[in-house]
Amino acid sequence: MGTVSPWMTGVIDTLVGSDLLRGSAIPHRNRLAVILIDSAFETASRAFLQHKAKIKLGDSHKHRDNLISTMKSKLTEIDSEVWDSINFYYEEIRCDFYHQSAGKTITDTAVLDYRDTVEFVIDTAFATKVRPLVEQQLVIAQTLDAADDAMAHSVPNIHVTEVKDRTTKVLIAVAAVAPRSVDEVNDFFKREGEPLRLKPAEFTTVLARNSGSKNLFFFDREARSWKLSKVGRTRLDAASQEDANG
Repeated sequence: MGTVSPWMTGVIDTLVGSDLLRGSAIPHRNRLAVILIDSAFETASRAFLQHKAKIKLGDSHKHRDNLISTMKSKLTEIDSEVWDSINFYYEEIRCDFYHQSAGKTITDTAVLDYRDTVEFVIDTAFATKVRPLVEQQLVIAQTLDAADDAMAHSVPNIHVTEVKDRTTKVLIAVAAVAPRSVDEVNDFFKREGEPLRLKPAEFTTVLARNSGSKNLFFFDREARSWKLSKVGRTRLDAASQEDANG
């Protein structure tokens, strides 16, 4: 993030997270976004008091009322209406969402209003403009996601009939069709002229032995299909290279 202070990177990342949530398909995304925005506010407040106002934070500053009171005393240029708005979202919305009403929601306009209010306080406290920094990180995150998605859906440059290892055959099938079931894997084998047919238990065994964040496969819950992890993609690329080198 360039010259951004180290104590601000977490605040920016939290705001990026709230924006990513709002753009997702998660049913209660706005409720979760509000919780993250409020977390960014509290983190930024403590960072300001400690690193800018040079106040030694104690246990009393863990309490919201004391934190706000101290912030008010150091940022006298901020109107009381701003603090009233932050208190409203915290007491009437954020706390209710976090502790009681997981089924409730909040409008897009209200989320943006709270976000803008929090970012105004952060901008004033740190004499900066936090929104461009958040947008910059959003572009980076979305670019990386797009690259990962393109890699995950790229067609393997090795034919399934050219390998003997069963796991590698499954790697090729998963990379090619992102299957939801063994039937889709077997259909792929059939189209490609591969005689192998997997029983459901065999397919499950291959996945179970090689799934997880550090293994070959992962289940995409949103798409409800199996895909290759980065490790799986690397393994398949290595197999392709070995095949190319004879």
